[in-house]
Amino acid sequence: MKIFFLVTFAFAILSGQLSFAQSRKASLSTAIQECNYTFEKGTADEIKSRFPLVEQQKLILAMLKGKYERKPGLSKVLKLDKDSALVLLTGTFIIGNSGEETDYSNTYSGVYVFKPMNGIWSMVQKLPIDRMNKILEQRMAVKIIPDGRELIITDTINIRTEEIYGILFALNHNAKIKNVLLNQRKVSSIFDGGVLWIKSRTKKDDQLILSYSLKVDQDKKNDNSGYFDANFGHVRDQFYWHPFFNFSSSNDLAKFSIKLTIPSTYQVATSLPQTDKVIGSERVVMAKSSYSTFALSLYYDKEWKKHSFLKGSYRLDLFGNDNFKPVPDSLFNNFLKTYDFLSERFGKPKGDYLSIVQNRSKDFPIWLNRSNDMIVAGSQGSFLIKGKGENPLAPFGHEVAHAWTRPIGPATNFLREGWASFAEVCFLENTYDDTTAQRFMANYKAIYLNNGFDGKASLWADDSNGGVSYYKGVWVFYMLREQLGKDVFYKGLKAFIQSDEPMTIDLFVRKLGEASGRNLHPTIDPWIKSSSIPKLNNELEGDQFIVTQTGDIFNFPLEVRFILNDGRTILQTFDILQKKQSFKLDGLSKQTIKSLQLDPFNKLLIK
Repeated sequence: MKIFFLVTFAFAILSGQLSFAQSRKASLSTAIQECNYTFEKGTADEIKSRFPLVEQQKLILAMLKGKYERKPGLSKVLKLDKDSALVLLTGTFIIGNSGEETDYSNTYSGVYVFKPMNGIWSMVQKLPIDRMNKILEQRMAVKIIPDGRELIITDTINIRTEEIYGILFALNHNAKIKNVLLNQRKVSSIFDGGVLWIKSRTKKDDQLILSYSLKVDQDKKNDNSGYFDANFGHVRDQFYWHPFFNFSSSNDLAKFSIKLTIPSTYQVATSLPQTDKVIGSERVVMAKSSYSTFALSLYYDKEWKKHSFLKGSYRLDLFGNDNFKPVPDSLFNNFLKTYDFLSERFGKPKGDYLSIVQNRSKDFPIWLNRSNDMIVAGSQGSFLIKGKGENPLAPFGHEVAHAWTRPIGPATNFLREGWASFAEVCFLENTYDDTTAQRFMANYKAIYLNNGFDGKASLWADDSNGGVSYYKGVWVFYMLREQLGKDVFYKGLKAFIQSDEPMTIDLFVRKLGEASGRNLHPTIDPWIKSSSIPKLNNELEGDQFIVTQTGDIFNFPLEVRFILNDGRTILQTFDILQKKQSFKLDGLSKQTIKSLQLDPFNKLLIK
């Protein structure tokens, strides 16, 4: 009797535990279904309730307002505990080009932490795709089929998995997966919403072989990230044509090698150092990265002629038709001037290869973008530098300068685009004069102030490269040079560029600090982490000059020009360190001062 009672009691406990676990699972399943429904059909209020995470909520609300189609995808509970769960949610925003669609969809698709709150499972966090896992190497076999506007790819990827749920990649949502092998064996996987989940082994190095095809978009009105036709085409890294994590992570900086085939009537550029030969009816291109990178771009064209130039061991390949300007010899000579100028001041860049390619889908004269060791221009090429007029620019030098920084982590685009824009300042000063460079800076200040950048995004978090890293970023470089002095600033910047350490914002601040003998975090951090710029009020009370910062607190020297009643002008500098400061004016007072000007020589980005 006693034994029967104990067995019955134990069975009741076990049944209760199973019932509770089943109830938790059912409740979580309901929450996931509600997420999928709300993603697709939810009202604004339902979206705000079901998606409490700010970034995802804002994006879905924006898509609702824009009346874009929202397609919920596959989901899976990856791990379920008593008080938390890891859930894969996927969904796709249909907005036009599959590259842009994948980029936006990746903001939503991913692994979420769910927790039961008041009996209801709710998402509390989205795990960064690159949080712990690593992509170590990618060896790719790529076939471009221009007539069929298709890529056929086999990607052999060496990975290191640290997450308990496996590994997640970003990949164009139009890819057609043919085979997924982990260490030569079939493996559990899910592909939807622009992400690919693989059940890889935790705390292990694995080899993943992924075979797939990808139809490339053919919309000339929406061709920024990808466009293929029978004559020319391209896929940029932001088309997500191969797996990676994102554009600023150190965890997907991988070694790349590619064997690419295309009909022999085409030339092709891979954004990596490459060689090619024609075998039968095919052009075979072999390319290999000279440094670790996260993603690649491809361009091809039937009309291109290839011109190669050498400077010592450095090779420059130009891919363009007869309409591309400047002509090859002129372009190479200008490249040499740009390269030599930067090398003399900041040391040589890493790598010894550059390709310059023509993108005939962009029918206007402009330098478009840079991807790894490749600079892309519009169909007509573009001017190199101009100093006349109200809008001086050095766009070619901007793109060449990207070779000198390869940043990762927070503030990546500040160290990339802010640096390259500052290089333009240096080119304008060297080619023309300081006044020309000052006009450039004044233009960038006006763009920043007049186009809604202030208060919108910080340099620290400009992951989408929305423009602030250009217009505010160049001002941070410019102000630091002014405050530290050219010799000290260039010494610190060269030490940053030539360091073998990962190019992070912390390294940048540290190297400038070592050159100046100062802790520069109090000076630099507010400019990087605040989404705004200093907003100043000032007043005179007797012999006191009072300055108040009405927004975030910044540290900087403020020049003030006092115009006196007797016609004299006096220039003084005040160290602004606090929200409100009073400075005693020696020999001056409110009664003797007619007017004053803050920052009279336009050395600061302030309001």
